Amino acid sequence: MVQTLESPATTALDDIPVRFRWRALLSLLRPRHWIKGAPVLVAPLVTAPVAAAGHAAPLGLTLAAFLAASSTVYVLNDLRDRDADRLHPVKRLRALPSGRVTVRAATLLLVVLAGITAALLTLLPLVVAGVVGAYVAVNVWYSLALKHQPLVDVSVVAAGFVLRALAGTVAAGLPVRPFLLICVYCACVALSLGKRRHELAMVGDAHRSALSAYSVPFLDHVVVVNLVVALAGYVAFLWGLASPYGAVATVVTFPFATFTIYRYLQMVMVDRSGGDPVVDLVRDGPMRAGAGLWAAALAAVLIASAL
Repeated sequence: MVQTLESPATTALDDIPVRFRWRALLSLLRPRHWIKGAPVLVAPLVTAPVAAAGHAAPLGLTLAAFLAASSTVYVLNDLRDRDADRLHPVKRLRALPSGRVTVRAATLLLVVLAGITAALLTLLPLVVAGVVGAYVAVNVWYSLALKHQPLVDVSVVAAGFVLRALAGTVAAGLPVRPFLLICVYCACVALSLGKRRHELAMVGDAHRSALSAYSVPFLDHVVVVNLVVALAGYVAFLWGLASPYGAVATVVTFPFATFTIYRYLQMVMVDRSGGDPVVDLVRDGPMRAGAGLWAAALAAVLIASAL
């Protein structure tokens, strides 16, 4: 029988040491996924590193607001999806579906996180606070309904990353770069669809209702299309920056960008990976090397241009 708060079986929580209960509770915040807040800093740093460095305080507050907001959304999702997650071979091990955290404790954590997010919003410029607020509103809507709509679900997830990049750009006082936002959007749609492909291939459509509208061949095609557009947007964004920095950055980083894309496609379509893009990036050696060299090359050009 699955253990829930309403079941007497949850008394087994009393046998879990307090430190492990706290660890399970904190896991609901998904600290491993805080790396997804990177667009807040990366977008302005790549666009204009000197200007971004001069806005460290508002950028730090913006990042903190997004981290708190994303953790709030994660807890809300886990609360709503705990029954469905028990059907997933990996997600069933999470703190709520496994019974290591009670619904009551997770709800209290949700309220605290929502309060922290609201407090941080009051410290941000009005426009930036509006972007973060839009992120929260869209993701709550996603949790309640949009996650069940095919293609809309991945579009909303990608929009969350676009809002991060947009907020960071505005917080640094920089002009919005449309090609950068297009690149971020398409890349994140591809990663989200890669995750859907992995779920469809591994566990079928029982875990997520939107999966019934997908097929593996369809997802393969759409992932490739979005990665091609993302790469084109990346090149157009860099090329449009101040010369010679933009042109040099484009030429130097292009091979690493394409290799990272190729490796991701290989992992998804050949190795049947892609279930967690963050884990793929951290654990896969070739992916880590490609992304690391890409970042190093871009940083080298940034530093050289600032000297």
